[in-house]
Amino acid sequence: MGKGERRRRQRKQAGFMRNYRMPPGSLVVDPHASKPILRVMAYMPDAVVERTLDAPDDVKAYRRSGGVVWLNVDGLGDIEVVRRLGEIFGLHPLAQEDVLDTSQRAKAESYPDQLFLVLRMAQLTDHLHTEQLSVFVGADFVLTFQETAGDCFDEVRDRIRRGRGRVRTAGSSYLAYALVDAVIDGYFPILERYGEYLEALEDEIVLRPRPALVAPIHQAKRDLLVIRRSVWPLRDMLAALAHDQTALDADTRLYVRDAHDHAVRIMDLVENFREVASSMMEVYLAAISNRMNEIMKVLTIISTIFIPLGFIASVYGMNFDPQTSRWNMPEIEWVYGYPFALGLMALTALTLLTFFRRRGWLGGERRSSTDVPQMVPPAPTPAPAAPSTTGRDATAEKPPPPPL
Repeated sequence: MGKGERRRRQRKQAGFMRNYRMPPGSLVVDPHASKPILRVMAYMPDAVVERTLDAPDDVKAYRRSGGVVWLNVDGLGDIEVVRRLGEIFGLHPLAQEDVLDTSQRAKAESYPDQLFLVLRMAQLTDHLHTEQLSVFVGADFVLTFQETAGDCFDEVRDRIRRGRGRVRTAGSSYLAYALVDAVIDGYFPILERYGEYLEALEDEIVLRPRPALVAPIHQAKRDLLVIRRSVWPLRDMLAALAHDQTALDADTRLYVRDAHDHAVRIMDLVENFREVASSMMEVYLAAISNRMNEIMKVLTIISTIFIPLGFIASVYGMNFDPQTSRWNMPEIEWVYGYPFALGLMALTALTLLTFFRRRGWLGGERRSSTDVPQMVPPAPTPAPAAPSTTGRDATAEKPPPPPL
């Protein structure tokens, strides 16, 4: 993905509108959007029909079948298709505007005889990608708009084809719930990948800290923020739908309550991972600081060892003439004077190394595995004492009085 595409995606996710300073209900199409592909799935309890439509008007024949019609539109690059579908299904102009404005946050809006939902789907390939999903729910139809082809609804389609579950026997509101639930459940494997990714980054930071790890940490924090912005309003939307007596029937509201619970769990995972990602930078800085301290310690030890060696070398480099006085460096005339000086330097260095080693300043303290704190299981609860055969507690018995 090029830099221009990445910037455009980031601006879209940040919430920039393309139709500002325009009258309400104005339809503006993204010039980079793909051309729409219309796929219809009409079903009843005993039959399913699935087709790809050539024109929006072809869906009218399926609406006369008497079952539930699910029309999915992949791509928002043709404004006439959106406008024509709005005429066929009676979509409000403000809702059509929100369909094409893909910077919307998750929300639920009620219109006469319709319910309009907006939420964001997430996909993880080489990067995190979110796209807007717009859902219209009517008495006998569900109309969905996606930005691009590819979604997380394969499981829902398979349940409709095979007649598994209650989706074919329930109404359109249950199908809308099934789609929303599929979007929510699609976040769990993504967050699982991020959890494994953060654990791997944390291990690398502790064992081999390096500047190349800073960019992945910030990228993970940004991706988690994108997920949070997508799920936070979705959780509020589901909570409102679960308590709305008019938007959905009572049976579907029970399932929406379960979807709200899933959204709450996702938010908990996102918040936990964000805290982990935020603390990883502190761990990285602490690891770098600790590594620098280790380097400075080694350099300090080397400098400390060479201080007495330099002193010995400087003493024997004063060049006093032993012929002038017998006190002027008699070692210079020794046969083994030079080996004596080298041996003295080696002995001094070895003595310092031994001292540093015993003090734990070089190579760390040598500790056995038993010195490392271990996780200790809680002590078992003592079993209650067996009752005494005399009906009294043996520990409560008093000793007999001493004889007189």
